[in-house]
Amino acid sequence: MSYEFTGDAERRLERYVSEIGDVLRNKKRRESFAMYFLGLCGEGERKSVEPIAARAAAEPAATRAVTERLLHFLVDSQWDDQDVRRVAAREAIGALLEREPIDSWVIDDTGFLKQGTKSPGVQRQYTGTAGKTTNCQLAPSLTLCTRTSEVSVDMDLYIPQSWADDAKRCAEARIPDEVRFRAKWQIGLDMVRRAVDAGYPPGLLLADSAYGDVGAFRAGVRELGLDYALDVKVHTRVRIVC
Repeated sequence: MSYEFTGDAERRLERYVSEIGDVLRNKKRRESFAMYFLGLCGEGERKSVEPIAARAAAEPAATRAVTERLLHFLVDSQWDDQDVRRVAAREAIGALLEREPIDSWVIDDTGFLKQGTKSPGVQRQYTGTAGKTTNCQLAPSLTLCTRTSEVSVDMDLYIPQSWADDAKRCAEARIPDEVRFRAKWQIGLDMVRRAVDAGYPPGLLLADSAYGDVGAFRAGVRELGLDYALDVKVHTRVRIVC
């Protein structure tokens, strides 16, 4: 799938790429990001690194070098993904606000089904994606919604206690040493806090009982000054105005 841009869209795209480039700072990182981003938006059905590199390389012999460059940018290069996400989120939120206001924030978990044991955080655990307990990764996410549209503004991988307690396994999966176990409600609260700090338009916070049953989560949300409506195990939905 490819996209056709009008003159105005091209200017917006150029500004957007430039803003992310400013966050990345380093010239080589800026160039690698632009190459990868245009590869995602450009021609070709396969959007993984090697096909993107093959399309971007000036000649076939250069494909390996371009692939290694993109992999270095995505895996080893030192840049702050939160800063990049904020730029992307503000762009998407601005487009939503042109049509209608933000009315809710939704915290939910996404499951990524896996077959092996090496992916960071993978284990047998329940995921709504499959509707059962299965081998997967889990990532809580924060989505901002209008009446008709939505955009995910944050997502954070859940690292189970069994992983966090196994330093060797974490090192092999390239999980940074500073990453520690956080319950999903803690991840959710961290995402809400980041969204408030970023100044995203407020909305009614919605989450299921995995979050609503935790008093510390509810208290943290109240401290941030948000209204919320949380499912609890008795299957009631209550709106508490802070």
